[in-house]
Amino acid sequence: MLVFKAGLFACAALFLGVDAMYSSRDQVVELTSANFKKEVLDNDKLVAVEFYAPWCGHCQNLAPEWKKAAGNLKGLVTVAAVNCDEDANKPLCGEYGIQGFPTIKVFRPRVNKQGKRVKTPTDYQGPRTAKPIVDQLLSMQPSNVRFVKADGSAVSSKKSISIDDFLAKNNETLPKALLFTDKSSTAPLYKALSVDIDSKRLLTGEVKKSEKAVLEQFGVTSFPTLMVLVPGQQDPVVYQGKLKYDLLHDFLSEYALPGAEKPKPKAKKQRKKKMQELTSTAQLTALCPSTENVICALALVAEGDEAEGVDLMKKLNDNASTSPLFRFGWVRSSQARELMNKLDLVDDFPGLVIVHSSKQLYRPFIGAWDEQSVSRWLSQIASGRLSAYPYSGELAILSSEEPRQERVRDEL
Repeated sequence: MLVFKAGLFACAALFLGVDAMYSSRDQVVELTSANFKKEVLDNDKLVAVEFYAPWCGHCQNLAPEWKKAAGNLKGLVTVAAVNCDEDANKPLCGEYGIQGFPTIKVFRPRVNKQGKRVKTPTDYQGPRTAKPIVDQLLSMQPSNVRFVKADGSAVSSKKSISIDDFLAKNNETLPKALLFTDKSSTAPLYKALSVDIDSKRLLTGEVKKSEKAVLEQFGVTSFPTLMVLVPGQQDPVVYQGKLKYDLLHDFLSEYALPGAEKPKPKAKKQRKKKMQELTSTAQLTALCPSTENVICALALVAEGDEAEGVDLMKKLNDNASTSPLFRFGWVRSSQARELMNKLDLVDDFPGLVIVHSSKQLYRPFIGAWDEQSVSRWLSQIASGRLSAYPYSGELAILSSEEPRQERVRDEL
């Protein structure tokens, strides 16, 4: 496999990381121009978005606190991040007027005068540590919970409702959830559930301990008690499980009316570039343009022994699970000399190197030459778990007509 000259290891301080600051192991939702509308705008959830650049020192300091906040708010508030250094995301960051990093914007749902749900972002200006972030976001959390009163005369706001009106609302069809509580304020978990399960599917109410008549009506003596009133069923269904978001969501969803299914958009079939032999610099530039956010995986194969390297590249290119970030090509050793000199790679064939032309980054593969090992390595590159190394200038491939120069190497 390809290895570095010993002297290059001394330059570790110059290594540049791949852009991702967050991974699938975190609770932070990674946003792009493609999924921003779905994850942020097209739902009733409170969403906090960090607009960042991976080279920004303040962003690096915020990252562990942002991850911690996301973990604490799992199921309650969506905590997300956009990498504004990615070319594909720059129009999105420009749309929201991002001029410095990190910028945190909170998208809170509200209903406008026309009765439509909209989300207008506001800037978060508080401390950049997990606890104040969590406290601020919980204070902004939307809720569809109705406060149920025994006496209709005690109803003083749109949030309050008498028990008679609550039970009568679409009585024959609409299931209703009642939480009996001794807490002075609505739990964030119940607020989140009231938003995530639409009020047209399930009406959510809360009964305070002080509402003695309602407690007696339903025979409640301990707190919290959560029950669902199912149309056509005499006895309420009382929840007996742990107070965890996923378990509660599953319980309430079981009795809620089915949601209206949205038509699934036809998936656009992403056409992969055909894996090809590169015999000139022009072909290399076409496969790995500096104007696109793509990563080229280049196999370097020995003359007369191309099959081993080419066959593996073809399998990876055809594998549906391989990230669409990658494009695959292969170069014969005799034509790869200038490329190898540029990246300071040694003769060891077959070999593999990834090149990110738009960021001028590269990294050679070191490991077993088999599909599983190389596929795992490519996944680590795509997710940002492995660093890439900088190069400068243009990469070139010798065409068969160009004179070949012997590679000059300095050895210790």
